[in-house]
Amino acid sequence: MPYVATNEAMNASAIDVEEIKARQGDPPWRVPLAAGPSLRSVLLCWPAGHWAPPHRHPRAIEVFVVLEGEAEFTFDGTSTVRARRGTHLFAPAGVSHAIRVVGDIPLLFLVALGPNEDYDTEELG
Repeated sequence: MPYVATNEAMNASAIDVEEIKARQGDPPWRVPLAAGPSLRSVLLCWPAGHWAPPHRHPRAIEVFVVLEGEAEFTFDGTSTVRARRGTHLFAPAGVSHAIRVVGDIPLLFLVALGPNEDYDTEELG
């Protein structure tokens, strides 16, 4: 997940996800919710069939919470989890992960990553 500068995020005390969905329209889209030196949080919506290739964050942990839709999260190329609404997933620092949206419904999910450093993502192909 790309770096988020503090001035690019909403950084509000409360955020209405339904309001963001209505304003953004059809996927794909990405809305930075919060950002500071230690954390970035982003709301993402991907269309059916979207795929994020394997990558890792050498120094950062990443947390995912699925709000709508379904996806397969693959960790270290070996463990695949089918995630639905309400699923919380965790990728420790240095662990590769890939995400594939499955089914016909767009995937709406929250992602938090910390620390919030630029150039912290290594693509693995």
